[in-house]
Order: sequence, then structure tokens, then C-alpha cells
Amino acid sequence: MKRISFLLTLLLALYATGPALAEAPPATAKKATLDEFKALADGKKVDVVIYDLEVPVTATLVWNWKKKQITGNALLDGKKKIKVKAKLSFDGEKACSSSGEKPTCHLIYIDGDRFYEVRDDGHVHATSTLEK
Repeated sequence: MKRISFLLTLLLALYATGPALAEAPPATAKKATLDEFKALADGKKVDVVIYDLEVPVTATLVWNWKKKQITGNALLDGKKKIKVKAKLSFDGEKACSSSGEKPTCHLIYIDGDRFYEVRDDGHVHATSTLEK
């Protein structure tokens, strides 16, 4: 369990210091209210691509409002598998995740069955697509 917490902390640290490689969400994506985000994603599996870390990261995650957590599995750099368990919280219009450290928060934009976690600078941190 300590290893998982360490890896999640590492992911958050890499996010905080990682390069700004991501672009803005597409024009078709609309800023979502937290109620709209919950209606789309709560309890459903999503396939995730994280853009702004120092290594490629993909994941399959579930955002669970009742348990206030995000869980699933991630693949770092196409090689290292980790279990994800992060605390889910909200700050105003932003959805936040943390694994013991300061939460990382993003605005949510929705486009059909996909949502975008958008940083304060307007660039996309991650894209999540509902599994069918």
C-alpha cells in the first residue's frame, strides 16, 4: 500500500512539474457543472490518457462520488502497472484528486461520451472516454 501511495504522489509531483505539452480542449467540448459531470461519469469505467506528465500514462478508472474516490489501474510509460486509489473532492467548479498530498484540481469539459480535465492555464491534463 505504501508503494501505491508513493507512486500516486510521484504522479502528482510529475504533474506539478511536468511539461505543458497538452493543448486546449476541442471547441465542441463545453464546460460542465459538477452535476453534469456526475451524471456522465459517476460509477462508470473510463479509459484515460494523461498528457502532461514526463512519461506516457494511460489508465482505466472509476470516479465514485458516494465513496469519494477514484480507483483503477494505470500503465506508466507502457511498462509499469500501478493500482490507483485517490481521494475525490471538489473545489468550486473543479474536480480534485489526491493521494495524501495537496489535491490537484481541474475544470471539467464534456463532449459526448468524453470528458477533459483542464488545468488553470487552459490546457488539457487528461482525456477520459466512457467504456462502452
